[in-house]
Amino acid sequence: MDGGRVAARGFQYQYLRTLEQLVAVIDDPDVVSVRVEGPPAGQGAVDQVDFDVVEANGAVRTAVQVKSRVAGGSMSGAVALGILMEMVHGAPAAGRYLLLTNARPGAKADRLQEALSVGADPQALREALMDLFRDAPQRRAQLSGLDSAASARLAQCRLEYDPRDDEEIREELRNSLRAVRNRSRQGLGDRSAGLLTGFLMSQVLERAADATGSRAVFSVAELQSLVLVDAETLAQSIGAHDWGVLAGRIPDIPDVHRPALINPLLAAFPLGGGNVTRRLTLVGPSGIGKSSAAALYVSERADAYDFIGWIDCETGYSTLASFQRALAALVPGTAGRRQEARDDETQQEVQGALGRLPGRWLLIFDNVDTARHVEPWIPRAGRGDVILTTLNAATHPGPGPVVQVPAMERGESMRLLARRLHLSETEEALGAPALDRLAGELGDWPLALELGACYLYHCGLGLDQVDHYLNDLKVRSFADEDSVPPGYPRTLAAALNMCIDNLQERVRPGVVPDIVEVALQMFYAAAYLASQQIPAHLLLAAAISTAEGLDRDHHGPLLVAPETVNISEALRELSRFSLIKNDLPLPPTYGETVPGGDRSLAINTVSQELIRERLTGHPALPAAMNQLVGHVERWLSGPLQLGELERVRVLRSHAEMLLSHIDHLEFPSERAALMRGNLAASYYLQGDMVRAEQLYEQELNYLARTGSPNEALVVQTRFALATMAIQMYELRPDSRPGLQTTVDDAITHLEFVLRQATSWAVEYPKAAKKLALDSVLLIRSSQVPGEASQRLSLLEQVFTDLQSRIGPTPYAEHQQALVQAEECLQCNLHAEAESHCRGLLDQGISGPLETETRRRLVEALAGQSKWAEAIAEVDYWRDDPIAPRLYRHSIIDLIRNVSVCCATSFGEGDSGAVVLLDRVVDWPDLDQFIAMGTDSDQRVITRARALRDLIRKALEDRQADRT
Repeated sequence: MDGGRVAARGFQYQYLRTLEQLVAVIDDPDVVSVRVEGPPAGQGAVDQVDFDVVEANGAVRTAVQVKSRVAGGSMSGAVALGILMEMVHGAPAAGRYLLLTNARPGAKADRLQEALSVGADPQALREALMDLFRDAPQRRAQLSGLDSAASARLAQCRLEYDPRDDEEIREELRNSLRAVRNRSRQGLGDRSAGLLTGFLMSQVLERAADATGSRAVFSVAELQSLVLVDAETLAQSIGAHDWGVLAGRIPDIPDVHRPALINPLLAAFPLGGGNVTRRLTLVGPSGIGKSSAAALYVSERADAYDFIGWIDCETGYSTLASFQRALAALVPGTAGRRQEARDDETQQEVQGALGRLPGRWLLIFDNVDTARHVEPWIPRAGRGDVILTTLNAATHPGPGPVVQVPAMERGESMRLLARRLHLSETEEALGAPALDRLAGELGDWPLALELGACYLYHCGLGLDQVDHYLNDLKVRSFADEDSVPPGYPRTLAAALNMCIDNLQERVRPGVVPDIVEVALQMFYAAAYLASQQIPAHLLLAAAISTAEGLDRDHHGPLLVAPETVNISEALRELSRFSLIKNDLPLPPTYGETVPGGDRSLAINTVSQELIRERLTGHPALPAAMNQLVGHVERWLSGPLQLGELERVRVLRSHAEMLLSHIDHLEFPSERAALMRGNLAASYYLQGDMVRAEQLYEQELNYLARTGSPNEALVVQTRFALATMAIQMYELRPDSRPGLQTTVDDAITHLEFVLRQATSWAVEYPKAAKKLALDSVLLIRSSQVPGEASQRLSLLEQVFTDLQSRIGPTPYAEHQQALVQAEECLQCNLHAEAESHCRGLLDQGISGPLETETRRRLVEALAGQSKWAEAIAEVDYWRDDPIAPRLYRHSIIDLIRNVSVCCATSFGEGDSGAVVLLDRVVDWPDLDQFIAMGTDSDQRVITRARALRDLIRKALEDRQADRT
């Protein structure tokens, strides 16, 4: 039996009963509060009371002890009496003492319950119980020892065996909450019952978890304020609040109930479900309401799950990021360095955490392109439910029912229009014919209805002008017929284009900057990126500036100051017509920013498709795309240089999507090639050499197709390909990536680099020196066997000669300082090594140079037994959100070298090394770093971990001997 699961189920039952009691007394004028986990310390043996009901005068009406059992478990009368006797002696004074249990009545339980419930006087009750338990000497002894006060308390005790399971209690809670809200004319529909119940449960849990007891009191007044929250807030709040069981950005809950959407889900996932994983797939075009259906189900059944995760599957990054958020919610404290885990490891971590949950879980895989891409992420077993949403009707949905999501029913469409037009009930009734015509022309399509209603409302058009709008819509729909994706109503494109046309008509030529024009250009740019978490300032920069006009010394993203263009005003123009929605903030970054610099947007994918159709063939499109590439590349290169893995992954998703459109449109350019190179670098630094090689080869292909004269890009790319092919030999043969670039290819690339560096020696000495120096370092560290090794040695001699003929450069001086630090470490001159490293860091270095410097600094500090300083550096690298995260080979070197140093110091009797050793061998995701290393790396790190484990055990044994 899993004790953790049993304990969790027990607490769940306890807090369900606590909440049920709260709701039961919500209208009782004599009750002021329920205290979760009973009275505070100092008012009796609080362990005997799980919750109590307090009256306005401060008296305790009922003190309750809750005992749960596993399914089918029983509780005998003797055990129940023993618990009640503890309450009689230990609980504070109360009008009534109650034992609640979900166990089955055992031996003599029914007779005990009856004896307590008849209300006999204390003496008669004691005599009846002495007779009932004549064969239970311990209970008879307890009864015999009761004084008159304790006997009176016993007569106030009651016993309740609760035959309901948790799902039945939840359902009754929902009904009770509906009754409370209905009495206040608020109502509680399917879209919010589970949400409200789940939130109230989280409130009970928060109070129970407060160690001080200061928040134990859950007042009736506060309960009323929460239960009677207005319907609109209740419907929309799920996207803005964390209810304790949700992970991920869940869409707004639909404010128009659609039984045709929710009923199949409720039928597919009946309450209970046993120890099985159930699955359902929602299929339909974008904008039809698939995600809304899933959100609607969440709002109805939020309280039926221990955990709910919303997984955005638009791109590989968004899927991984969603799972990382889920893992952080499931296993607190894992959010930091878990970002470096491989996909399969994150999958396993989440699936393992879900398996440990005591109750059911729910995962929604939203916006799935092809089912086979998400199959590895979907748990195969466990007490869980899985919902997939996809617009790809041809993809294999897997097991479980498939629900085709239809357009809205006419009555639902009319209600949605009335709400978006802000009509009163009277106006809605009088305008029913116009609403009916409008809904019909818009095809009852949710997205089209939203666009149409927003157009009418923000253009100040009333229902009396609906026919004029529809006439324009029909004319426009025929014109847009060829641009409508298959399966969509013609009026959808017309409705979108009319919104854009309205914005276009308000553009003021000659005004710079014109907010409406800026907003339109931002919207157009967004059509070529991923649909989620689009950086707002990236769109703004692409709308108002060319990459050529930017400061060449500034390599990061352009953030536009409010006095130049107020981004909020531009986004408000798009929000008027529901063209965009706010999304999760971007991951943190280092350095200065502007207000709202981390703001991001989401856009519907069908809107993106329609906009791309609208812009097809536009003469300015190639230049605009090239400008967008320039800004995306800058947004990507900044966090890449700083090692900000989370930001890199967000921007990598947009870069990949943008490049796919460039390929489709056949717009290759030098900038697109550069962005492919930066993408490749991000994969390389994370250890994915195969994907990096593919992107580098595509970069060379782009440069060749465009006839680009940018020899620097060609050199960088060929050097990168050579580096990967040579470094591959550091790994065991069975763990080497399957690269297409051979060692002969690598040597050919280096020969090209040599020719180019030689030609630059006079005109571009810094670039030539850097190439020569990097090539020498690469060749010296190579382990390539056979004849290729001799060819590389000859190249090293020529590169060495070349760099000796070029004067000093800042890059060369930095590398020389790093080499000197390494040489000092090898000679055990740790203080000098520390000095070299700190000198480099004081110069504000970043990127790979910073990571290599910090790694050597930790080794230098450890070599001087400066354990506290070394630990601080390791903690920064491991845990600080702005610390470099991409450079995995540097982390391997750090763990290996510091482990050796700590083991040596510990062997010499320095116990201070133990804490640092513990830090490095407890590095998050250590196993994957070991797998990436050489045989020597693996041996050293594995032995260090074993040593740490032996030290821990010895310390534990010593502590045990002392106690």
